[in-house]
Formats: sequence, C-alpha cells, structure tokens
Amino acid sequence: MIKKKKIAVVTGGNSGEYEISLKSADNIAHQLDKQLYEVYVILLKGSNWTYKDSQNVVYQIDKNDFSLHIQGDKIHFDAVFIAIHGNPGEDGKLQGYFEMLSIPYTGCDVLVSALTFNKNYCNRIVASYGIPIAPSVHLFKTSQYSENQILNITSLPCFVKPANSGSSVGMSKVKTESELQVAIKKAFQFDNQVLIEKFIQGREITCGIVKIKNQIKVLGITEIVSKNEFFDFEAKYNPALAEEITPAQIPDKVATLCADYSTKIYENLGCKGIVRIDYIFNEQNLYFIEINTIPGQTNESIIPKQLAFNNISFSDLCTELIENIF
Repeated sequence: MIKKKKIAVVTGGNSGEYEISLKSADNIAHQLDKQLYEVYVILLKGSNWTYKDSQNVVYQIDKNDFSLHIQGDKIHFDAVFIAIHGNPGEDGKLQGYFEMLSIPYTGCDVLVSALTFNKNYCNRIVASYGIPIAPSVHLFKTSQYSENQILNITSLPCFVKPANSGSSVGMSKVKTESELQVAIKKAFQFDNQVLIEKFIQGREITCGIVKIKNQIKVLGITEIVSKNEFFDFEAKYNPALAEEITPAQIPDKVATLCADYSTKIYENLGCKGIVRIDYIFNEQNLYFIEINTIPGQTNESIIPKQLAFNNISFSDLCTELIENIF
C-alpha cells in the first residue's frame, strides 16, 4: 500500500487577492489525487495560521516547524502547495521560510519570486534579454520627482501602479497631467515603490507556461478584452466585464514570438512550476507587461482554461507539480 504524502495547501495571505487565493486553494485541494495525498488546507492571515478540519474544529499551526498538533498527533508535511497570490506567497517570503525548514514547496524559489513580484526590477531583467518593455519611471516613497520629468519619459496616457502588487490593485490609468499626482498617492497607499509606465495601445494577451517531465511547455495563448478602461481588479474577477478568448485569434507571427519570449523568460529567470506571462502587442511590437508566478487556479481562471485547451488534466498537473519538487 502506497504511503500517502501529507500536503499542505496554503491559502489566504495579506493582499487584495485574499478571496481569489481561497478559491484557488479550494480548487487545488479538490483536484489533488486523494489516493496519493492527504490534503490539509492551511489558512494564513497575518500571523494567524490555522487548519480547520471537517468538523470545523480550528487548529493553530506551530510556526517553529510548520506542523499541526491534532488530538495528540504531531503532523509534519511532506510538501507545501503554495496557492497564495500576492504577499506573502508570491513575493518570496514563504519560500524563504520553507527553505529554512527544508520543506519542499511548489513554484518558483525565493529569488525568482521576489524579483518577479517587483514590476520594476523584473522589467529591467526581462529587457536585458532583448524583450521590449514600456518606457517607465520608478519611484520610491522618499523620491524627489518632477511631474514634467516623468511625463517626458512616459507621456500621456500612462499607467501608475504599485511596484509590488498583483491583480491591478492600486493601479490607475492617467489621462491628464492633473490626475498624475492623485494616482501616485493612491499607488503609494499599497507599496513604498511605484512604477509609472507609458500606455501602449494594443491587444492584451497572456501565456501560460509550465515544465512537465523536464520539458517546458507553452500553453494556449489567451486574449483578454476588458469592458472597463483597462483589465483592472474588477474586470479580472467579474466575468461580465471581460472576455477571455482561448486560443487567442492572433497572427501566427505574434503567437510564435509570444511563445519564444515566454520560453526565454522562463528559462533565463529559472522559473519553476506553472507561471503566466502577460503582454501587449500592436503593429510595432510585442511588449512584456508582467509575470505571475502563482497565477489564479480557480475554475474561472485563465490557466485551467489553457490547460483544457491543451488537453492537460488539471488534476494530473497538480500531481506533476508536487512530484517534481522531490
């Protein structure tokens, strides 16, 4: 009889993506093969880390070794499936904690997670691979800046966003000079760093990419058509406000370039597990927007739809992601 591995699916977190993380974790826990794994969904909210059993009894996680004490038994986990979007699951903090405890976990490592979570630093690295990015200005909360100097680089319209955030939280599209200061203040409410980027007119696409049996596989490309001003938080999580078309009806040369760029980014950054990379393209070029190292994995999320297009079982992929880390 196969001894089942004990898997902790960690969810929640401290960002505006909390509710989406709960849904992703619920789907992952449902998809994990119960013949192979004992699954425990662990909720993280600030310093309160808990597990709730089927009788709704709540147990506290022992953070000294990430273990559970249940009715006299001490449960140690064989691996962790990280399903937290945003802080602290996507920015390297949890990865560092688990590495110190020598507990295997899914997805990218500490360095890659922290680097890709900061939009400015990620952009600079990606640009060094010869991949186009939008002209931008990076500000710290203590920065002295001139609005004219910013707009000389980005022009109008432009996007103002927290450098360390996901799901377009705290992001604004600025159309007039008078809106810039308000947008910067808004973004600084969510982070100590802000990125201001030139608006690029074009179509938005996103590409899932994963390593399966040591082979990098580019999934179907999805086009995102937002009914809002841009693909903001509301549009991302309200199906009525955005259309997600898989496969994207785009020119072959754009699809090929997207796959080439995504593979180059995945390989050169040293990504692990499944990630999703967003782009804008127009007649001039294909531009990198950002990389999501823990993309949404609800039934309504893009990645499961791309997996379905490629005839890849989400349950099989979850098994693959776990077994790859041993």
